[in-house]
Amino acid sequence: MTLVSSPRTKILLLSEENPIASFILDVLSSVDYEVLFSEKVILHPHFVPMILIVNLESPFIQPDSIEKLQQFYTDSLLIGFSSQPLNSYPVLIQNTFTVFLDIEHLKLQLMSHILKLKEVYVYKKRFKESLKKLVGHSEPMQVLYKKIEQILPHKGTVLIQGASGVGKELVARAIASVQPHLVIVNCSAIPENLFESELFGHARGAFTGATGDRVGLFEEADNGALFLDEIGDMPLPMQTKLLRALQEGEIRRVGSNITKKVSVRLIAATNRNLKEEVLKGRFREDLFYRLNVIPIEIPPLKERLEDIEDLAPYFIKRYAPLGKSYSLSKEALKKLKEHDWPGNVRELENTIHRAISFTETPEIQSESIIIDSVLSKKNHDEKDKAWEKLNYKEFKEYQLEEERDYIRQKFLENGSSITKTAAAFGMLRTALHNRATRIGLHFRSIEKDNTSP
Repeated sequence: MTLVSSPRTKILLLSEENPIASFILDVLSSVDYEVLFSEKVILHPHFVPMILIVNLESPFIQPDSIEKLQQFYTDSLLIGFSSQPLNSYPVLIQNTFTVFLDIEHLKLQLMSHILKLKEVYVYKKRFKESLKKLVGHSEPMQVLYKKIEQILPHKGTVLIQGASGVGKELVARAIASVQPHLVIVNCSAIPENLFESELFGHARGAFTGATGDRVGLFEEADNGALFLDEIGDMPLPMQTKLLRALQEGEIRRVGSNITKKVSVRLIAATNRNLKEEVLKGRFREDLFYRLNVIPIEIPPLKERLEDIEDLAPYFIKRYAPLGKSYSLSKEALKKLKEHDWPGNVRELENTIHRAISFTETPEIQSESIIIDSVLSKKNHDEKDKAWEKLNYKEFKEYQLEEERDYIRQKFLENGSSITKTAAAFGMLRTALHNRATRIGLHFRSIEKDNTSP
């Protein structure tokens, strides 16, 4: 076993000693790579190669050994070479190798294939890292993961659809993880009269206040990806200009007569049904088809309640104070699963955050799971919603009153001690006191009211 030392790209070469193996070692040693050469199949725990180069004619290379290599080096990319055609080997071997080269092409193209595979490897690592934020093991999520991975090599426009709070931006980030950079814009946050300037930029003097040239978001995203969130809120006149930019692959700044070519992968998202918007005349049909090249639908949380078992611990870990750990009781998990989550993952995240703020023990109990904004349709359809007829201002006051009642009750249960109540909530005494003051709750008044005859 021979090791050519280098701190860079790791490559494992499996072959018996022969002129082709020597040629490969000579080529790789001239580059700043770390190469391990072996004349037998090895599963090396301390040498994880980016690329495996395998001589398929070596007597120790069999279908079962290929399967072992694939299972052990899960992230590695495989190059196979042989003087025999690939279709002469078993199907397992045919389907395993990312690249197959005959001897002639090996001599001419080895380095170019290695360079391409290095890019693919980096992209795959970035993609796997981005998937860590998409949590869930349910079948709908597995289908989503597979679909995202399938579309990574393609450049078609992506349209992500799903209800508010399902994680459309996280999906967009996963898709764009293989791009050099990603620019994000929320269409609902841009005033209508500034849309064109925001997307395409403007030249100096284009309008009052344009004191200098400004690069637009399309130019900023050039050679990368642009994510247009809430594209259903884009005004109709701007939809026409966006369509032209997508069709022509070029933009022109406001106030300029110079066009510029841009290469941008566009990812759009909306919580609206764009087909219905088209029928109602609020969204251009031609733009819809231009965007809907690669459609992705994100399932709502109520259709994958089993994912709460993964999501809840994920959010608990995120929001737990430094040095503290929490878990969910069976009753608390059951309560979470009984809710239908109209606010989707975002609502679950906020609920877990609130539970951690108010829990009194390391194990979060069901009474700490406060779902006060929307009642579960499964169990409470027959009950009147206390906030149903409230306007937004009244609803916010209703929420504050619920929080005041909760803190008031816990304060009395802890012997009217701010220190003990804060400790039960897992927060500093000053933080609890400041929060109570901010929402109009005064602990002295609670004590006085409680001791009054």
